[in-house]
Amino acid sequence: MIDIKRVTFSRGANVILDDFSAQILNGEAVLLSGSNGAGKSTLIQLIGGFLTPDSGSIEIIGNDISQLKAKDQAQLRSIAPQRRIFDLAFTVVQTLNFVPKKRRSLRTHQIIEELGLVDLLDKKVTELSIGQQQRVSLALALIQEADFYLLDEPFAGQDAASQVRTINLINEIKNEKGVLVVSHNSDNTHSWFDREIVLN
Repeated sequence: MIDIKRVTFSRGANVILDDFSAQILNGEAVLLSGSNGAGKSTLIQLIGGFLTPDSGSIEIIGNDISQLKAKDQAQLRSIAPQRRIFDLAFTVVQTLNFVPKKRRSLRTHQIIEELGLVDLLDKKVTELSIGQQQRVSLALALIQEADFYLLDEPFAGQDAASQVRTINLINEIKNEKGVLVVSHNSDNTHSWFDREIVLN
């Protein structure tokens, strides 16, 4: 379980999260929605340990992430950011191989297939479209073995067929793991999830 306990976070005078609490359980896919600037990506970064709350705490499977080293956090959660920058001209397969074999999910081949990356494996990731790069970023997160997956706008830049494949994959993974998905387009996606957390 991810247990977010009374978290407050500010940027300067702007309070983004105020005494916010929530839980994400193993075996469920949760949609995190809200208007622009409500704090969705900020919450993902807080759970990911990239930001530190002003007050409150975040635990993953009973571990306070503020007390964990980065490598220990990585074993608990895997993150697909809203926009991953690919600067180096590695091929897709080379990029995916950055995840060490001992850390790769047994679903790796299935994930690559279901995200439509098989025909792109030998192409340079810098030459792909934004939507294709987004799928590579998503694959990088999902092939990493972890207890929870934090996916920030995984449907952005995807056509309808890719969105359906992605949600089918999420629902397969959530049978064993917990998944938190940020999407601004909750009207079209909320029915795909077990429940929704709305940030105001």
